[in-house]
Amino acid sequence: MMFQVEPASSRDREEVMRLYELQKGREYCFWTADYPAMENVEDDLAHQALFVIRNQAGSILAAVSIERDAEADRLPCWSAGLAPAGEIARLAVHPACQNQGFGRRIVAGVMQVLKDRGYRSIHLLVNSQNLPAIRTYGFFRFDQAGECDMYSQHFLCLEKDLSRVTAHPFPPLFDGHSRTLILGSFPSVKSRENRFFYGHPQNRFWKVISSVFGERVPETIPEKKQLILRNRLALWDSVAFCEVTGSADASLRCVLPNDLRIILDSAPIRRIYCNGRKSHGVYTRLIEPITGRKAECLPSTSLRRQGTVLCLFFLDWLEPGR
Repeated sequence: MMFQVEPASSRDREEVMRLYELQKGREYCFWTADYPAMENVEDDLAHQALFVIRNQAGSILAAVSIERDAEADRLPCWSAGLAPAGEIARLAVHPACQNQGFGRRIVAGVMQVLKDRGYRSIHLLVNSQNLPAIRTYGFFRFDQAGECDMYSQHFLCLEKDLSRVTAHPFPPLFDGHSRTLILGSFPSVKSRENRFFYGHPQNRFWKVISSVFGERVPETIPEKKQLILRNRLALWDSVAFCEVTGSADASLRCVLPNDLRIILDSAPIRRIYCNGRKSHGVYTRLIEPITGRKAECLPSTSLRRQGTVLCLFFLDWLEPGR
């Protein structure tokens, strides 16, 4: 299943509080007996500031708040050019789920939430001895804006420009008959605007696929969907979240992979192909250890090559009879 970051509801208050209590007294946790308290949970819920990740049974695996802390906001270290800034606080991952990437997942999710709400940056205070948290934020390349002493603790003041932070904006395309999965790397700017695959006019993907199956090139998104599903294909991308400049694969940083189990558990996928080296690199490094399945690397349809050459690659590798 996919572990989605979603807003918490009022019925989650007790479970979130139990999750907080599980953290207290553990190594690297510097919360006190009185903090966080139920009043913090209630306030977060009232301001739509509490987010969670659940397992398939609905139990909460991780929680985080994006509250505004007026005292932290007044610190002089923050970059004036990145205002307004949101804030991350009270990040907690269930002890049984730690070191499994849930901290990164929920941070990535709320970074996108803050960006969608109009914030230009994000800042937070992390205890200078909280090494796991520092590693998590280091993965996302937070900058250290300064240090401070508050609440009887010594904190690092971290901030992050959200302008290049992007989550994958649309779902995979497949159905119960899909046998061949083609993975891109991450949607281009045009694809993100269209909320559909291979939207840049210079990308040869739709011409190549049409040539392979002897069909006319589709012009509309519904026609493209029909072409894919009619030929028992599935489309998605290797990257779920990243920091990217424009559409350049070479600029991808802070990469989190898509969870392909949403497709592999629902469709009889026999072969997996990556459209380009970047997609294949992400798949091999981050996805194959989870799926246990190999993927072939196809030449990228975004490269400036003759479409007929690319067709030969696809014809050679796509499963005969589909």
